[in-house]
Amino acid sequence: MKKINRKTKNTIILLTSLLLIAVIVFVLLIKDNSTIEQNYHIEDTETITKVIIDDKDGNHLEILKIEDSVWSVNNSPANLKVVDMLLTTLKSMRIREPIAQAARNNIIKQLASSGKTVKIYQEKYGVNLGFIKLLKKEKLTKTLYVGSETQDNMGTYMMKKGDDNPCIMYIPRLKGYLSTRFSAIEDFWKSHAVFAYKKDEIVSLKVEIPNQQAESFQLTKNGEGFDFTLLQTGERLSSFDTLKVKALLSSCFELNYESVAKDISKLEQDTIFGQKPAFVITIKDNEGKDNVLRTYSKLYDPTSIATSQDDFYNIFDVNRCYALHSNNKDTLIMQFFVLDNLLKPASYYFQSK
Repeated sequence: MKKINRKTKNTIILLTSLLLIAVIVFVLLIKDNSTIEQNYHIEDTETITKVIIDDKDGNHLEILKIEDSVWSVNNSPANLKVVDMLLTTLKSMRIREPIAQAARNNIIKQLASSGKTVKIYQEKYGVNLGFIKLLKKEKLTKTLYVGSETQDNMGTYMMKKGDDNPCIMYIPRLKGYLSTRFSAIEDFWKSHAVFAYKKDEIVSLKVEIPNQQAESFQLTKNGEGFDFTLLQTGERLSSFDTLKVKALLSSCFELNYESVAKDISKLEQDTIFGQKPAFVITIKDNEGKDNVLRTYSKLYDPTSIATSQDDFYNIFDVNRCYALHSNNKDTLIMQFFVLDNLLKPASYYFQSK
């Protein structure tokens, strides 16, 4: 075997040294990157019992777990899809990067002046040995200060109570920011359901038209079907269009309002809600509970005054109406498209003689 000459030996030593330096640099980079402690997210979101969100405009939100898959928001039924999105966000979000020292003070000021405070409560045990769990209690486990989105719209400024430095949070592979998922606006979280029945839960359905009493009627469950009764005369019809009745009932399986009415004008309050409702729909369920929806006309332009019948389409909103719901304290806005099957007169279901 030939001896390695000095030049070759030096080359090998140089290459080995360079390789060793590269390995050291790589290890240091990994170590430096790993110093970001991922301590903002919550892995066991199934133990979350309550989330409280407050913003600087005075909005206060309490999202409370009633039981599995049942949540309330400020004592009203919550929209489960929106709650699931919050829980997924809390579990999936990660620190993208810490805030640069030069921007630190500005971000902290922004969080203090316009950020939202998010308090997360979880079910914890005083004794938790895996198979032995004792002394269960609800505990505040994390408080986050949530700010606005970053300039690239791909992250959200946040800071955890107890930390000195804010971070940019994101969800890996998600294109977008997270700040809107922590809204403190109640209507964003509330269920928009007005009716949400199964067919076998409906005992009776009454449609009253106060200005057309002859067209008011009631469906009453009878075995596998329903009886059709005219309210003004009490006459029970022996023949009616069962397919149309099925369409009417199916509208009660999932009926949602569009939004909550804000800043209703004095003119509308006096002229619209001072009149009889256009329709009153009452559903009685198999537990004996009544669910009542009253609809009212909605002015398209509250400042306009009708001068002739031709002005109807300019004065009244032909796409939406107001509604008062027995299970909701707010005045609702509903689309006629959604309500269509419920706003039919009795004569629609049978051939008049």
